Amino acid sequence: MKKYQIFKNFLIITLMIFTAVSCNNDDGGGSQSGENIVELAMADPNLSTLVEALEITNLASTLEGPGPFTVLAPTNTAFDLFLALGNFASINDVPVAVLEQLLLNHVIGSQINAANFITLARNYAQTLADGPTDGTKLSLYFDATGATVTFNGASNVVDADISASNGVIHTVDAVIDFPTVVTFVTTDINFQQLTTALTTATPGTDFATLLSGTGPFTVFAPADIAFDALLATNDDWNTVEDIDETLLTSVLQHHVANGNNRSEDLTDQSTITTLEGDDITFSSSLGLITITDGSGNSEIVLAVSDFQAINGVVHLITEVMIPDTTN
Repeated sequence: MKKYQIFKNFLIITLMIFTAVSCNNDDGGGSQSGENIVELAMADPNLSTLVEALEITNLASTLEGPGPFTVLAPTNTAFDLFLALGNFASINDVPVAVLEQLLLNHVIGSQINAANFITLARNYAQTLADGPTDGTKLSLYFDATGATVTFNGASNVVDADISASNGVIHTVDAVIDFPTVVTFVTTDINFQQLTTALTTATPGTDFATLLSGTGPFTVFAPADIAFDALLATNDDWNTVEDIDETLLTSVLQHHVANGNNRSEDLTDQSTITTLEGDDITFSSSLGLITITDGSGNSEIVLAVSDFQAINGVVHLITEVMIPDTTN
């Protein structure tokens, strides 16, 4: 329990820092330009495709607003690759509704400078792109522990801290696609053992393809410390790959449910049926959500919630949930 409390406190502190930094429009950057984000983009020949896309979708007026915004601006080269992979002859061939949401997936509704990303190291931000259910917005996972800031494991900052009167631009080397629940599980460093469990440890089930589908899915994702605790219960288990595949497959299915069940939906004594078939039950007290799994373990804490993907939502939990193995 002490180990969990330390972990919980770390996560809470991290999220508090993120909130404080992302709301501070002056931290980490130099003096702001008198030009707004759109004007700066128009002046940069490497962002001409982005400007064209903003005009097509009528988002230019949005980014000329007061903000503040953080815009992750794909270069022309990034858009060229995106168009080639999608078999689009030009940016005009991308469906306008899709292009609009794709661009909004590159916009954060607060100002985050490079120094802020570095301070936070690894975390999630909320974009302006729509999620799969009304009122939800897509999350964006960033990792600023390397030589550059990386978003959703695929797009890197090329030029940071281009200050505008209404926010900041960071140019990036790849268009950031809509994240799936698989995107977050495979790129978030907290879920390395879960990634192994879903892939090499269970070759008989194509979890990656399943969880990349339309969904929506709710994934209760055990952090690495949760798998460490599970492995410690059996002397024959040194890694998740040592767990019997049939058992592990059932356990993993017990962590996935249909629907985009966000934390506000997990009310006290509500239940959800997992893909494995057993129900899990939620308790809520003073803002803390705990889960009782199919085997009756009620010490599972939903520590960090609502990593919103295009096909569902991911919640970080502190223990591996075990289904009822007697049925």
